[in-house]
Amino acid sequence: MRVTSLARRLGAAALVLTVGAGLTSCSDDSSSTDSSSTATDEGTDAATDEGTDESTNEAGTDVAELSADDFYPTVMAAMREAGTFNFETVSDSAGQSQTMSGQARFSGAGVEMKASSTGAQPMELILLGEAMYLKSPDMGTGDKWVKIDLSDPNSLFGMIGKATDPEVMFKAMESPEKLELIGTEDVDGVSTNHYRITMDPTQYLKAMEFPAAMADMLPKELTTEMWVDGDNLPRKFAQTLDVPSVGGGAASTSTTEGTYSDFGTDVEIEAPPADEVTENFPGA
Repeated sequence: MRVTSLARRLGAAALVLTVGAGLTSCSDDSSSTDSSSTATDEGTDAATDEGTDESTNEAGTDVAELSADDFYPTVMAAMREAGTFNFETVSDSAGQSQTMSGQARFSGAGVEMKASSTGAQPMELILLGEAMYLKSPDMGTGDKWVKIDLSDPNSLFGMIGKATDPEVMFKAMESPEKLELIGTEDVDGVSTNHYRITMDPTQYLKAMEFPAAMADMLPKELTTEMWVDGDNLPRKFAQTLDVPSVGGGAASTSTTEGTYSDFGTDVEIEAPPADEVTENFPGA
């Protein structure tokens, strides 16, 4: 049981990297975002009252509205052109909070990532190609990094590998049921367009190559809040998901909010030294 619950916790922690915007996994319940959206909607109303239908980012670029058809290819092209970025996500689930921060870059092998988290599930993570390296006091491996092969698409960690790839996650947004421009808002001094993206959960599962049976654990509609700047780069996302309880108990609410910054700056992401790595994951 200890290993099973650990794997579940590590999986949840990795999914938080929603780097791909929503880095980002897109799993949130639109009906659960009403309270979290209130503050931003109020800010939007204030901006609209002032006639700020179009804004300018810190570089002086107009923030043009993206259509539903343009959203996926345009944002992904901008992220790939930038090449690198830093991120931070804060998640709360079942009364436990966790903050994860790190940096990522695009390569020929896909997204590469280096991150660490504090809070309920402290851990360090490095993602390079088909290998994920994890280090956590909960894993029972001391100071060693556990190396995990992500090439098996049917394994828990294989699914995590997909979930941490922003291109795969944005693919789920390729043909949304609805894309709404909520308004223009500043994120860390950068003008952005605030979008609400609504999707069919089966489309999300298909894009992520997750088992279709997982649809029973998702709401009827999936939505994500996304803030995109004038260079078509994601600056922030917010998600709320009602998670069904095992055994039919009351559902718990999980919230995640993340920001992205420092696009195009140098990052350093390397595999741990060989003598600090083990492939012996106890019980796995």
